[in-house]
Amino acid sequence: MEEQHATLRVLPARRPELHEVPEQGPRPVRVHVVGTDPLARVGLRTLLADHPAIHVTGESPPGPPLARALHATRPRVLVVHGTLAPEDRPDPGAVGVLTVGEAPGGVPTRGHLPGTATAGELTSAVVLAAAGYTVVGGGTRGLPPPGPRLSSVSPDELTERESQVLELLARGLSNAEIAGSLTLSEHTVKTHVQNMLHKLRLRNRVHAAIYAFESGVRATG
Repeated sequence: MEEQHATLRVLPARRPELHEVPEQGPRPVRVHVVGTDPLARVGLRTLLADHPAIHVTGESPPGPPLARALHATRPRVLVVHGTLAPEDRPDPGAVGVLTVGEAPGGVPTRGHLPGTATAGELTSAVVLAAAGYTVVGGGTRGLPPPGPRLSSVSPDELTERESQVLELLARGLSNAEIAGSLTLSEHTVKTHVQNMLHKLRLRNRVHAAIYAFESGVRATG
């Protein structure tokens, strides 16, 4: 049987305004992991821990421990393994909820990914959820959210290598991971990222990931 790979679909929820994403050196997205299964929590935390755009504030089971963690750490995105009981659901205006595994069953979320999602898909979904997008697992290409695009420059302006870097960046890979995937030095990847941002007139990596989804530039490997 062929192995099934999840792809991400970006739904046209609230379009994030440009001023919501810092121009230079965006702060890492603060993420808290929650779930009843301790091993699943540790697994999700491990997948997220090394990404430069993400700061994992901790992990906890639902109930009072979650309430205390939300009050103490103020995460921007809550990554939930499984479902949350109504009494455990945070204020949707205070934190975005991204569920993994079991279908959320009507819980207001910023997205849902299947248990087969890769580390790159998970980290990319977290960054996009923090930017105001709704992301779900699906088999279709991303749909652009309404409103003005981040850049009017076509991705055709990029070299083949810059396009590859953009695709991998949109999957949530760090410069070191992109370097390993493309067999390049990390310094060379950094140069390609800078050139790509300059050509597309984008401010930072977060904008580049959003631009990739808006433009249909998406790696599926």
